[in-house]
Amino acid sequence: MEARATDYRLILQKELTNRCDQNPRYSLRAFARDLKLSPSRLSEILNRKQGLSRTAAQKIASVLGFDERETLYFCDLVSIRHARSVKEREEAKLRLLKVDFEKERDSRFQLQLDAFKIISDWYHLGILELMKCKDFRHDTKWIARRLGIPLIQIELAVDRLIRVGLLKKEDDVYVAIQEDGWVPGGVPSGSIRKFHRQVLEKAIQAMGVQPVQERLFSTHFLTVDRSDLPAAFEAIQDFQRRFCAQFQGEQPRELLYCISMQLFKIVEEGTV
Repeated sequence: MEARATDYRLILQKELTNRCDQNPRYSLRAFARDLKLSPSRLSEILNRKQGLSRTAAQKIASVLGFDERETLYFCDLVSIRHARSVKEREEAKLRLLKVDFEKERDSRFQLQLDAFKIISDWYHLGILELMKCKDFRHDTKWIARRLGIPLIQIELAVDRLIRVGLLKKEDDVYVAIQEDGWVPGGVPSGSIRKFHRQVLEKAIQAMGVQPVQERLFSTHFLTVDRSDLPAAFEAIQDFQRRFCAQFQGEQPRELLYCISMQLFKIVEEGTV
């Protein structure tokens, strides 16, 4: 556990997310198998419909390879919510109070981790933009099919968007708080680099499967002075903003598209 969470379910969700990132075919069913739980039980635990016993929590901590302190913390988080004994709940609370001074910092850190995750995986912004389509359905299975992402990753992404305040759910209807799908390109962040790498991979896939009349790939080579680069970057960003303002509009649209532009050195300095 890299950061101290305030809910044991967040620890499980983070572990599941990491495993899905490492293996796109990994699923909730696979995670349940590894934890020696039924898929339905694990799903209800993550959705706060069921709880865990301390004994079950210890077994899960062992499977996940937690050390002694991590295991104690994970089990205490379980106990303060689900222990039947008042004494056990109070003892768990006392142990957690010893690290209470870190709770606010860890809460902010969890939000930072969520924000980094949202930036680094394209489908988070994809969900927010997909909601603007005419045929959008407020159903994670439908969203997963449309974006071509495993259901469990979409469910985790929706939870993450709600947690950071970019999405909310009212009467089984999702409401987007974030209206702009803009992601910066010149920021030295590993999360942003991962995002743009994913977008480029999606572009390569589109080039191979989408009809020519439904996509546009255009490339130009040009020489520029170094002093012109700031103005060049600004001109591209200005074009993208005007393009989106012209074609996006406020009314629901039919399709979800991505516009991505790159300007980079094609020959390294000193090799010309």
